[in-house]
Amino acid sequence: MKNTLLLLTAVCALTGCAGVKVAKTDIATGATNPKAIYIRSYADEAQFVGHHSHSGERPIRHSLAPAEFSKALKEEMEKMAPAMVLADDETPTTGWLVESNLELVDAGNPNARRLLTPGLGRSRVKIHVRVTDVAGGHRGADVNDMGKSVGRGRVIYEFDLAGGSRLAGPIGSIYAPGWGYATPFDYKNAAERVMMALSVDPLRYGGRQSPTIR
Repeated sequence: MKNTLLLLTAVCALTGCAGVKVAKTDIATGATNPKAIYIRSYADEAQFVGHHSHSGERPIRHSLAPAEFSKALKEEMEKMAPAMVLADDETPTTGWLVESNLELVDAGNPNARRLLTPGLGRSRVKIHVRVTDVAGGHRGADVNDMGKSVGRGRVIYEFDLAGGSRLAGPIGSIYAPGWGYATPFDYKNAAERVMMALSVDPLRYGGRQSPTIR
């Protein structure tokens, strides 16, 4: 265990603890155990900046961002309950609806990250997440702050995510891009953070391999 902690500390030092955290929570009701999870993401008004391949490709990456983040989120949400990404014309009738609005997707500058200067060329991401219990009461045909119809349900969680590659430089990891394209890492880190925020003890802290108190 001590060696593991030392290794994690060393990795964190090298990568600058890249990742995404919950920056602000507006609603938290303690709801658990969804029957199913439905996912819908938006990026209509997102600031899409930084090195997204060639500048001419940036509009393509922007248009694909909701699908890409939804895919990462589905993979994580399936650890909690059966999950699926909704098509534009689909409306869930049970379970949780997880909506995410990408507000900032900054891929940073991979060339600057080569310079061994902590934080230089860092990527950033900001995402607003709203979780609705679809069968939890009728809210009417309201329009949420994402500009979309809310319809049925009760908002049970609402929070903001923020993070990125932080102090990570040219040495990459499963959390940090190194010299590579940062945005897929940020999407994956953000999706994992959503799952962990909505799960009960996702890391199994206090789990025992032996029933004996030592």
